[in-house]
Amino acid sequence: GRWWVGWVREAVVSTQSTGENGNEVETSRTIIRVKQNTVVNEVTSIIHPEIREASEYFGKIKMWIQLQVPKIEDGNNFGVSIQEDTISEVGGYFEYLRSAFDECYRYHGTRGKIASKVMKYPSLDDYAQYLCEVDCKQFQLIRILTNELKMIYSCVYDILNKNSEKIKQPRSQTSINLY
Repeated sequence: GRWWVGWVREAVVSTQSTGENGNEVETSRTIIRVKQNTVVNEVTSIIHPEIREASEYFGKIKMWIQLQVPKIEDGNNFGVSIQEDTISEVGGYFEYLRSAFDECYRYHGTRGKIASKVMKYPSLDDYAQYLCEVDCKQFQLIRILTNELKMIYSCVYDILNKNSEKIKQPRSQTSINLY
């Protein structure tokens, strides 16, 4: 028994065929099947929709703030600079989440390539070790993403809460007539 037996299933299949001299010959071959990592799949199925939803929210928030930016004028642009900083900050979170979303998909492709090597070279334990390490890395990535998602939501809430007036109304409505 190898240490990675839980990930890989081996089965011996017997087949009968006719040999060169016409006699029945029984042959056997080993079929190797790499199982899915159910833990990683389960947590991915939970976090993946959350990442997609957060990314959509931040895209909408970014667009809403962009639509609040007034036309360019001289002076009194402090509120506009707050809007631009907020757009930049939310846009950065939006892009980060989009790349995290893509990273979740890349895991399965990487794992599939390694699993094919495990099946092709079952006596080489390094591929099986690599498969386990990729699974552990993905699980850690999901843990990190979960914490980052909480922090991102908190930061966006904080930015919007503290600057809501300047985001909604970047220029003051009262104009002082000095003449």
